[in-house]
Amino acid sequence: MLVLAYHSHNVSGPGYAANDHVAFAQDLEALHAMGMRIAPLREVVEALREGRAGQEKGLVALTFDDGPVFDVEDFDHPSLGPQRSFLNAMRDFRARHGPGAQPGLHATSFVIASPRAREAMERAPDCGYPERDGWLAESWWNEAIDTGLMGIGNHSWDHVHHAADVIATSSQERDDFGRVTSYPDADQEIRRAGAYINERVGGRCEMFAFPFGHANEYLVRDYLPHRAYEHGMVAAFGTGGRAVRDDDPVWNIPRAVCGDHWKSPEGLAALLRG
Repeated sequence: MLVLAYHSHNVSGPGYAANDHVAFAQDLEALHAMGMRIAPLREVVEALREGRAGQEKGLVALTFDDGPVFDVEDFDHPSLGPQRSFLNAMRDFRARHGPGAQPGLHATSFVIASPRAREAMERAPDCGYPERDGWLAESWWNEAIDTGLMGIGNHSWDHVHHAADVIATSSQERDDFGRVTSYPDADQEIRRAGAYINERVGGRCEMFAFPFGHANEYLVRDYLPHRAYEHGMVAAFGTGGRAVRDDDPVWNIPRAVCGDHWKSPEGLAALLRG
């Protein structure tokens, strides 16, 4: 059982290793050809809770991080030209193979809640698209869910991102979510974010992904499990780069990240075999 993660703003070249749009479309075909069963992320959580992770070797779930509109809308890259969105790549796959080929085809997009942080990231040159307004907007969230092919997850209030002028944590240290080690900080970054997102998607956000994959003992063993009645999440996901095992905590389920844990079709095949 493997959870894969992609970033639709990762477009730095025309080929598989440098373009998550190219990789994602190819990977859909490869997963199907290898006999994998693509399923909603909630099935991974249920299998882990029931101790069936080891029995679900052919199950693969798909996730996207940060919430760019490129997850759902085709766009013209300033130097590399037209890019097919992740959602449309799934639609293309379904059009080629029919709905019976992968009836559970689905992906979860983990989005950043804070409008202020998203606007700052949009303007930051190192985030990739300062010339394009609204590429981290929230207007597409409900439409994506309504397609039946996507869900929306919680990727924190502000990603403790260096581009944001203000972040919610007391330390103000950037790009390290592992520093979220107190109830007030976790409440701001996780519960507050979930509440904001759920106000906009009608309560349909129930899973959290650690920014940068940075988890810590306080969040995994204390805050997330013991404050679930407050934050409303049912599971959390890191970036362990491997398959899910029966002994993995439901509050830090590993994912493999395209471009980090594999860079080629052969690399993905090796992950699946492993």
